[in-house]
Amino acid sequence: MPSIEELQLLNYVLESKKWTVVEHYGLGEEHFPIHSHVFGYIRDFHRNTGQVPTLESVLNNYKEFERVEIEHVEQVVKALQEDKLHRMVRPVLKNAATKVGNKQSFEAIQELHDETAKLLKGHSTQNKGYSYTENAEKRKNKYLSIHGRDKDQIIGYSTGFAPLDEATNGLVYGEEETDYFLVLAPSNMGKTLITSFMFQSPWSSTPASDYPAYFALEQHASEIARNFDNVLARVSSLAMQRGTMSGEEKDKYIFYLDSLRQRRKDMMIYDVSSNGGKPYTVDEMKRILEREGHNRFALDQVSKVRVPNSFGANMDLRTRLYSVSAEIRQMILDTEKPGYIVSQATREAAKKAKKEIETSSVDGEDIGETYSIYQDASKGISVVKVNKNTFRIQVIKNRGNDNSLNFLVRYQFETGVVGVLNGAGDQHW
Repeated sequence: MPSIEELQLLNYVLESKKWTVVEHYGLGEEHFPIHSHVFGYIRDFHRNTGQVPTLESVLNNYKEFERVEIEHVEQVVKALQEDKLHRMVRPVLKNAATKVGNKQSFEAIQELHDETAKLLKGHSTQNKGYSYTENAEKRKNKYLSIHGRDKDQIIGYSTGFAPLDEATNGLVYGEEETDYFLVLAPSNMGKTLITSFMFQSPWSSTPASDYPAYFALEQHASEIARNFDNVLARVSSLAMQRGTMSGEEKDKYIFYLDSLRQRRKDMMIYDVSSNGGKPYTVDEMKRILEREGHNRFALDQVSKVRVPNSFGANMDLRTRLYSVSAEIRQMILDTEKPGYIVSQATREAAKKAKKEIETSSVDGEDIGETYSIYQDASKGISVVKVNKNTFRIQVIKNRGNDNSLNFLVRYQFETGVVGVLNGAGDQHW
């Protein structure tokens, strides 16, 4: 342990009267394992008075503390940071080595990947908060990089619905603004249908690097793929299932599928069978997103996410979903990969929607005891099925923007045409 570096840094703070060096480099008590009590004394003194105590007062209070010559501050800080990281890495490597010795090499690799990713993220941020003034230049450059766009030009991935894009800016990605986009609906109201449409909608026009992942924890992968075919191939969903296409429709569908195989981009669907019959945990989904290079995702639905037995055995539904939603939000922030998160509204909301089908709506309150999902979301919509092919979409959360939008969507299952009903000329895709 670098006792001399601890003394050097603390001496520098006391003689220069600059506590700001500690804040600038994100140093904390864990960087001073030998002289943590001295660090704590100086920190508390500064909190209470706004000043740094004198070197003499510290020498008088702590006999083991001594005056030392000060070298380059940056080198001293680097040594303290390295010592802390070293102490954190050693147990990770020891645990992994033990697993390898027990012929658990794959588990060792997974643990190393997950734990080192956490260490790297924590080490790079230095536990430093966000400075409003220091980041002014960053905010300026960020705005200048998007200045001059047309009003209908969005930043994120298109949802496929022009009014929703305009209101929400699409599915946004990048740093702390990466979207947790909630899709909320009662049972059998079209949440999977609408989510799969929004998921695939931008795919045909995005760059080859667009490689999204759909986690289907309720339906089989082929059912989700059929939703995609319905819209992208413009063929009847029912006829696909029954084999009743006309000759012309059949040729159109086969041509689309043959052409699809020639494309150099893809969408992946991960259902329960892809995971050995078990729903995915958040960690498993995160590993897939990072390992396979997916840039965005959809999760259908959040209540089906598996919690590891060691953590979830004694959790009630509310606690379990609170934990899962928080993990999903952290995964989105860590990976900077945005996602549509599907959640089911309460039974009361379903009864209300069926009773007053023409005018009913579902809002954030209708998520019930799992309200934490609504709180974690950056944006959210609710879906209500008005009739067999018409759906009402309402914005229920739109952080920092207007959330009063609601509109009707017609989903033509026979032709795969989806359009917004705006009363002034329908919009189709």
